Order: sequence, then structure tokens, then C-alpha cells
Amino acid sequence: MDGPEPRAPRTPAPAGPRTKGWVIGRVVGAPVILTPSWFLAAAILTVLFAPTVQRLAPHLGPEIYLVSFAFVLLLFASVFLHEVAHALVARARGQHVTELAVTLWGGHTAYSGTSARPLDGFLISVVGPLTNLALAVVFWVTFQAQPTFSVPALLLYAAAFSNAFVGFFNLLPGLPLDGGQILESAVWAATGSRTKGTVAAGWVGRAVAVGVVAWALVWPLTYGGRPDLWTVAWAALIGAFLWSGAGQAITVGRTREAVSGLTVRSLARPAVAVPSTATVGAVGRSVAVAGGPHVVAVLVD
Repeated sequence: MDGPEPRAPRTPAPAGPRTKGWVIGRVVGAPVILTPSWFLAAAILTVLFAPTVQRLAPHLGPEIYLVSFAFVLLLFASVFLHEVAHALVARARGQHVTELAVTLWGGHTAYSGTSARPLDGFLISVVGPLTNLALAVVFWVTFQAQPTFSVPALLLYAAAFSNAFVGFFNLLPGLPLDGGQILESAVWAATGSRTKGTVAAGWVGRAVAVGVVAWALVWPLTYGGRPDLWTVAWAALIGAFLWSGAGQAITVGRTREAVSGLTVRSLARPAVAVPSTATVGAVGRSVAVAGGPHVVAVLVD
């Protein structure tokens, strides 16, 4: 089915303020949150997919919007299963899952702590796209078994296509996509430095962001067409989101490296102990004798 997919890349995050929305269930003890932005995404996608439904099923009347909305629900259900897979593996690898949210961009899974080993990050990340690809196979096989191209067959076809798209798109090797997490784990395993993995995957993520926009602009030209306004607009939004996420990942990686190099010894400064009755002049002489320390400790008699 034509049209942009709303699934946003997963970005595991430490525990923090809960995403605003309605709790509609729980997975591995974590709340499943439906955010207000989902309704906006559902409405926009229903309208965007309606012309495709009409083209594939011209016999339908106004009910094309019901069919389109049914596809949107099926798409978000697939995205939700993607996030559930992340949550289950994160829990199995010793992480505490704090929430699963259904959002404007599809969804995200948040958990506290960080992966202790490259394998943890790899397994948590790869299971999401693999879930979508498995769903794509199931939907496609079921579609092939349909005797006629009916509305249910149309929905099966659309679900197979969208899950395949979501699965392969999230495997692109750049943060904050799942493929970026996989690349980060690979570089981490090869170099022994998680920071190098994060920064490398972040820069590749920026390249992916530019590539998404370039694809929307250039691809139609390869077959003599013109760039579609809606496709370019969605590509720009997705590209901006990916660029921002990649930049944040690079910053986090460099900050992690800077913090890991800090020690108590490097932060400590010598202190001079002086009685609370000492005059300012006496304190100055004590500091001068001690070689100009940065900290003066005042003791009370």
C-alpha cells in the first residue's frame, strides 16, 4: 500500500517522567500508554491511505475511509507488537522496562539502565524488526490464500507490505533506528568502546536522514515523474526526526566518554584547615604557605 509509515525508531531511555497519555494495559509490568498524538496520526493516515484504497477497490463508496482506518489500526497493532518484542527481550536481558508508548510516530519502548554487553544491545534491537518481517510473511501467506481480492484481502496485502517496510526501514544502520543500535553493538564489540559505536552509528544515522529526503526528491525523477508533495513532506519530517535523534546519540556518546574519564582524584583539590577565629590575614598566610589551594575548610572551635 502506498504512503508513509508512522513507525518511529525505538530509542531506549533511562527511567524518567512518564509519557503523557492514557494507560490502556501493561506488558512485563510496564504501562502501555496511548498518547493524544496517536489520534492525530490515525486521522492523517486514514485520509492519506483512502485514495490508495479507492484505487485498489474502486467499487467501494464512502466506506473506503472505514477500510483505510482499519488498515491504520492494523498497522499500529503491528508496531505495538514490535515494541512488545523489544520489551520482552529487554526484560530477559536484565533491564527494567518502564513504559511502552503508542505515539504520533508509531511507538517507543523505554527501560532503565544501559546494556552491559554488546550482545544485549544487539538482541534487544534486532528482535523488533524481525517481528515485523515475520508478521509480513504471515500476512502475505494469508493474502495469497484468499480466493478473491476482497476487502479482507486488501487489508492483508497492506499489512504485509507495511510490516515489510517497517522491518527493513528499522534495520537501516543508523541511530536512532534499531539498525543503528545493531551497528553500535557491532562497533562496540569490535573496538571494545561503546562510545565509538555510538558516535559511528550516530553519524551513519545522519547520513540515513539525508538519504530519506534525497530518495523522496530523486527517486521519482528516475522514471520520469515528479516528486510528490506529500511524500516529500513526510520524508522531510522523518529525516528531521532521524537527524535530531542521531545528533542526540552523538552527544550522549561523547558525554559518556567524558564522564567515564573522571575520577575523584582528578576532581579533588587540596584544602587548608583554619580555626574559625582566624583573621582574614591569617587565612591568607595559611593559603600562601600551602601553595594556593582552591578550597579552604573552616573549622569551628
